[in-house]
Amino acid sequence: MSDVARQTTAELSGEMDVKLLKLGMSPRFSEQDLDHAKALAHRFDECPPIVVERSTSTVIDGVHRLLAARLLGRSKVIVNFFDGTHDEAYVEAVRANISHGKPLTLAEREAAAKKILGMRSDWSDRLVGSICGLSGKTVGRLRKSTEEIPQLMVRVGRDGRQRPTNSSQLRKEIATALGERPDANSTEIAKTVSTSPTTVRDVRKRIERGESFTPSNRPKNAAARNANRIDDVNRASAKEELFVNWRTDSAILALSGGEEFAKWLDETNVTSSHWEPVLALIPIGRIPKLIEHARSSALEWTILASSLETRFRELNRRIRG
Repeated sequence: MSDVARQTTAELSGEMDVKLLKLGMSPRFSEQDLDHAKALAHRFDECPPIVVERSTSTVIDGVHRLLAARLLGRSKVIVNFFDGTHDEAYVEAVRANISHGKPLTLAEREAAAKKILGMRSDWSDRLVGSICGLSGKTVGRLRKSTEEIPQLMVRVGRDGRQRPTNSSQLRKEIATALGERPDANSTEIAKTVSTSPTTVRDVRKRIERGESFTPSNRPKNAAARNANRIDDVNRASAKEELFVNWRTDSAILALSGGEEFAKWLDETNVTSSHWEPVLALIPIGRIPKLIEHARSSALEWTILASSLETRFRELNRRIRG
């Protein structure tokens, strides 16, 4: 995994004087447990080498093994040297204490996660969780509860790849990739945008059904869905009642450029009858662009409506004043 703490290897082994080894890297609140060290002393030769940060001689993993060596009167111990930054060394200390030895408490694991988030806010919740023995949700909670931790738009996952934290943006990228490569399978697209094949399949199915590629909070029970259908019918009826033939509206036609404006209003009047007959025929490669086009148009209409409301209020104020 790129840019994640590097593992020590057997080739980096060496022997060190016990007196030269330093403490201070452990993620534990209380660094030494004498009873645990005594238990290790009985099988000391079976224990793995102590892991040491080469540049500072600080113990990364093996505080209790070092204490056991002192209890046994050993002057030297076998160590594995770790070469990397101090932050990488701390991450390795947490990871090592999670995978073996005396387990870290929940409080110690959460404190370690906060410290790692402070050092590497660009790491994903799942990546930090895998290092600290926590769930991604727990790490996400810790991230949000700590003001000093920046909330970035892109984070590095466990595979070393960057992904947007905004799921809508990720799904938009998937939809674009599907449009550019409609014949590619889900696994190929997933590798392109650094996501799971499951998410790609979901986006593909949504596009094929003519739905938004972003999940909505649509009601799941039948009664709520039926109520929504009734609302849709009512909205359609209301739209028919509100229909105006702007090309014959004398007030609009009297404006400077009124004829062009009336023509534009008439040509941009969209009803379901315009798109429903062709919805199932639209090729998958054009669907993402049409989605963006529809949303962009809707945004422009919303801005126009807001501007008209503001002008309407101002005119009413003048009349009343």
